[in-house]
Amino acid sequence: MGPLRPPTWACVLLRVVREGVNTLLPLTQVGGEFIGARLLTFYGVERALAAASVIVDMLAQAGTQFLFTAVGLAALIVLGGDQTIVRVAAIGLALAAPGLLGFYIAQRRGGRRLVQALLTRFAGDRQWLAIGGAVDALYDRLQAFYAGRAELLRGSLVHFAVWFVGALEVWIALRFMGHPIGYAEALVIESLAQAIRGAAFIVPGALGVQEGGLIALCAVFGVPAEAALALSLIKRAADVVVGVPGLVAWQALEGRRWLRRREAAGPVVENGGKAPR
Repeated sequence: MGPLRPPTWACVLLRVVREGVNTLLPLTQVGGEFIGARLLTFYGVERALAAASVIVDMLAQAGTQFLFTAVGLAALIVLGGDQTIVRVAAIGLALAAPGLLGFYIAQRRGGRRLVQALLTRFAGDRQWLAIGGAVDALYDRLQAFYAGRAELLRGSLVHFAVWFVGALEVWIALRFMGHPIGYAEALVIESLAQAIRGAAFIVPGALGVQEGGLIALCAVFGVPAEAALALSLIKRAADVVVGVPGLVAWQALEGRRWLRRREAAGPVVENGGKAPR
């Protein structure tokens, strides 16, 4: 898979596009992943490999967020936080664990057999022959990714570390607003707020959900509601700063692709045929 790997700058660019789509467009919070997989094919990555890379990345992101939330919950318990929030967070983690495990199992051999059985049953043998090759290719690429455990571990560690940067953002923002809290408190706020936002993935941009969650979490540490709302606005502003360039880049990539295809097709004459060269 090494020769098929796009340049690092392209991977960073596509990550920005994914974030822009997920945060600014009404496509829930997973639409960016589909677009990201499509854009990967613009750099010579085959479709099955592009789809598999995005699926594995989604699992790494979800898994590290689960661990990050668990760390935040542990910090809340140590800090003696609100017991109601502790119970709700613990229940949320307990409910999320089977879903996360199921997502992983679905990508392994057991999931492959299940998908094949379902498609054969509902699509029929003839239709299965048409799409079975694509499914097999996808699962072959997934197995190749999971075989590279060292690379997968490094990528997951990067994901995990980035979550803690968000806690630093909360710590700095509240300090400048005149409500200084410790990094542990900021970690609790960020980890549980991200968990709430993730649970509300069906709501575009988690509008309203993020604000309510931050108000409740900040109140645990004596931060007033107006400061919590200001913190949410800061986060929204950061989404815009990253998201708008991402959307512009997406359109630029799509536009360049369209122009290249048009040039490859050649000029078209009025009767609908190609002009002679």
